[in-house]
Amino acid sequence: IDDTVKVTLTPSPTGILRTTFLLPPSPIVAMPELYRHIETLLNPTWFYLSASPYNLYPFLRQFIHYYYPRGPILLRDASWMDLSGFFLSLTAGTEAYKRGRMEVLHDELPKRKVLCVGDSTQSDPEAYGEIYRKYKGWVKKIFIRKVTDVGEMDTNEKNTPERFEKAFKDVPRDVWQIFEDPNELYAAVDALKGT
Repeated sequence: IDDTVKVTLTPSPTGILRTTFLLPPSPIVAMPELYRHIETLLNPTWFYLSASPYNLYPFLRQFIHYYYPRGPILLRDASWMDLSGFFLSLTAGTEAYKRGRMEVLHDELPKRKVLCVGDSTQSDPEAYGEIYRKYKGWVKKIFIRKVTDVGEMDTNEKNTPERFEKAFKDVPRDVWQIFEDPNELYAAVDALKGT
């Protein structure tokens, strides 16, 4: 959810606070339209996987239901009593958490085909690459939003071709795509029809 479909500015503690508690939530530009296109073309079952703590469920549910197709919102079973706990719940152990939740989804829905959409701020590429390798054929496509608009993010580390190549080692190149503008993905989504 964070920085994939909703502007959160995850690498920035002040950005997280502003976009979660002070400003009205904003979708990533052109992402709601892309999701509507996917909904119309593929009629998927939607799951929104986030490392955000469950305390944010009402806020995120309202946001998702306003801008995106409805679906279960899978949040981290972690609570927080102060700001340090809040930041930790958003940033620590996200790769293992997301892999674990996706493994549960696979166990429940092994015959479904999966389209993963994530971003470069944390460990979505690594988590999705690992899931692809573990469950060959289950993940049909992986889209990673290359986040470039967060000042506190080390884009030299997070957005390098080497990072993506390493994360997607042994994942066929036509399965994963890095994008900055969601409009870049329409042809790839259209190619999924009937697969």
